[in-house]
Amino acid sequence: MPGMDRSIADVVAAAPFYRDLTSEEVAELAAGLELRRFAPGEALMVQGAVSDGAYLIASGSVGVAARLPGGGEAAIAELGPGDLVGEMALLMRGGKRTATARARGEVEALFTDRRYFEAALHLLRPASLKVLRRLGLTMAERLRAIRIRGRALVEAAARETQLRAPPDGEARAPASFDVRAFLPILPCVADFSGEEIDLLFAAARVEPVPRGASLVEEGQAMDAPRLVVRGALLLGQRHGERVHQLDILGPGRFAGVAPVLEGSPAASAIIAAEDSVLLAFDPARFVALWGGQDRMALRLLEAVNADLVLSLNTASNHLTRLTAQARVRGLAEG
Repeated sequence: MPGMDRSIADVVAAAPFYRDLTSEEVAELAAGLELRRFAPGEALMVQGAVSDGAYLIASGSVGVAARLPGGGEAAIAELGPGDLVGEMALLMRGGKRTATARARGEVEALFTDRRYFEAALHLLRPASLKVLRRLGLTMAERLRAIRIRGRALVEAAARETQLRAPPDGEARAPASFDVRAFLPILPCVADFSGEEIDLLFAAARVEPVPRGASLVEEGQAMDAPRLVVRGALLLGQRHGERVHQLDILGPGRFAGVAPVLEGSPAASAIIAAEDSVLLAFDPARFVALWGGQDRMALRLLEAVNADLVLSLNTASNHLTRLTAQARVRGLAEG
C-alpha cells in the first residue's frame, strides 16, 4: 500500500472536522495520532468490540453498517477522506462499538487513542476541548439526520400501532421546591463542584411545566436548552393528531441542546409527559459556558456530550427497528 504524501499534521489541518484549530493546536493534536493502513474489506472496527479510539480517514473509502434483528446489516454511512469514524470511543469509557466499519478499498486512517485524548482533556489542552465540542456538534448533526430518516419510514409504514395520543392533562404546574439544592443529586452534574453548579444555576430560570404542554414543535426554533430536574419530557414527531414517540427524557437529561448549538430547527416536538420542573437556560450564557476553556467548560461539555450519546444510541436503535420492520413489510408485500 502506498505511503501518505502528506504529514500527519497536513492531514489534520485539511480535515473539515478540525477546521477551527490553530497551527499550534494542529501540531499538538498530530503528536498523539498514529497512522494505520487497511486492506480492501478489512475492518477498522467491529460492532460489539471494545471502543478504544477513533479514526480520521486520510485516504480511501469506508462503509459503516449495523446488524439488523434477525440477521443482515443496514448501511449507515459511506465515509471518505476527512471523515471521522468510531468517535464514540472518545466520549464513552469502556463502551462497545455500535457499528462495523470496513475499508472499501485501500484505506489510510489516523487513529486517536482514547487514553491520550482523556489525558489531554484533563490538562485542558485547547485542541482537545475544541475536538470535544466538534464531537458534540457531529453527534447533533447525526441525531437530526437519523430522526429525519425515521420520520420517512414511519410515514411510509402508515401504521397506527406506531403512533399514540399526545400527553394531555389539566393546566396546572407542579409544586415548587428548592431546585438548586436538588441539582447535585442529578447524575449529569455529579462531577461539578458547588461553585460550578452555582454558575450553571445562575445561567437558567426555573420553569414549571404542566403535563401536555408543548415546549417546541418539529421545525420550530428552540428558544432555550433545558435540563429536566423533575418529571419527564416526551420527544416525538406528530402525524396528524397523534405522535410517534422517539424518546422519554427523565431527571438529569438535557432537552433542546442540539438545535441551540447547531442553530437549527428542532427535529422533533418536545412535550411534557407529566408535570415537570425544568431549568431553562439563557441560550447565550449556555453557549458561552459550553465554549469556555476552563474546568467548568470541560464539565459541561462532558455532561452535554454524554447526554447526546444516550440520545444518539436510542435514536440509532429505533431507526434500526424501523428499518427492519420496513424490510419485513417489503418482503411480505413482495
